[in-house]
Amino acid sequence: MTRPAVVLLGGLVATWNHRFLRAAHDRDLLVLVVDSPETALGEAVRTGTTAGGEHPWSRIAELGEHAPDATGRVLDTCLAWAQRYDIRGVCCLREEFVTATALVADVLDLPSPGRRAARVCRNKYLQRRYLARWSPRADLVTAATLAEVVDDWESFPAVLKPVGRHASSGVRLVRDAEELRASLPGYAADEVLLLEERVEGREYSVESLSHHGTRRYAGITEKRTTEDDGEPYFVELGHTTPAPLPDDLRDRLLATHDDILRGLDFGTGMAHGEYRIDGGGRISLTEIAVRPPGDAIMELHALATGGSLEDAVVGLAVGEDPAVPTAPARWARQVFLPHEPGTLTGLAVDHPLGTGAHWYDRSAARDLVPEASRPDDPPTLRCLLALKPAGTRLSPLRQSADRAATFVIDAATRSELDDLERAVRSAVRLEVTP
Repeated sequence: MTRPAVVLLGGLVATWNHRFLRAAHDRDLLVLVVDSPETALGEAVRTGTTAGGEHPWSRIAELGEHAPDATGRVLDTCLAWAQRYDIRGVCCLREEFVTATALVADVLDLPSPGRRAARVCRNKYLQRRYLARWSPRADLVTAATLAEVVDDWESFPAVLKPVGRHASSGVRLVRDAEELRASLPGYAADEVLLLEERVEGREYSVESLSHHGTRRYAGITEKRTTEDDGEPYFVELGHTTPAPLPDDLRDRLLATHDDILRGLDFGTGMAHGEYRIDGGGRISLTEIAVRPPGDAIMELHALATGGSLEDAVVGLAVGEDPAVPTAPARWARQVFLPHEPGTLTGLAVDHPLGTGAHWYDRSAARDLVPEASRPDDPPTLRCLLALKPAGTRLSPLRQSADRAATFVIDAATRSELDDLERAVRSAVRLEVTP
């Protein structure tokens, strides 16, 4: 008799968030993982499986290492597994595997957001065309259209972004035509770009769970980016859940998100939409993904609500209509520490904060952020983490991969959360040799 299993595509995410593995374990499901060879995920899994049954990675039955764009190989691996296991669901945990996940789910007739949602959300240009009603003006820039688009564009400042990248890679502000032309040589000659109207305003994300087209949960997260410091890039430096929004604006943002999900013919799974709201209350779509959000946003929802989005994601993938988190009872925030370019030598803590600093280790048995909080907990530092090994040369902050350290906090009130952030910032120093 074949054992039931769930496939995690982009399983590197589970090295810092083991809740996906526990959600499978709680359902007596084996875990089958696919990720890129360059992630060296196999080494982390081997370390975990030789450490004994208590290590989260001991729950991995098999690992396939394939490039995300090798969709045929990913599909063939999953079809071979389907001969040996009773595959109940597939989950995409990384943006690069969205397309492959949609194909696997379609071939195996398993729940998923759907082929249209996957295809459109994997391409920023298609998002602007399919979801034009909620989008800023955008023109496609290719080698063939470059001169015409650049000469005709008159709305500055504008945003230049690569169509196929993610995690803010290559996204930058251009203030005038001269800066636009000066920026173009920084991209590959054959790279397809979008030139977009710059939308002013605060940035938010909506994390939602849907079951057969019906939204079952939505939470809103407020963003903080390098843009707030006058930089031309859009690297995310902070997330706060729940977002401090008036009820009427919150309702309009959720209604917009629901309209977009309907436009995508979204089926079952998780969506992560990013939006801007200007001073007049206009809501504009930045982009939307059909996967769990990155950074520690999933954990922030757990600290705020006491529920597990990871458990719901796995439950939806295997055909359940699972329990979803309730309304937030606390405030939670992730902060990324700024740094100067140079060589990272240490992460110093000048006075006790309740938890020590850790260095990221993909083979570690602990979650980066602990399990959910209790509503009556005092303001708490949950995690303080260096994201890169000592000796790493740190670059200026131009994309998410450049960030070097982060911490996660939660509190019963927003003012307590702000006070704790100031206390942590004053006590923690990234030690960098110029």
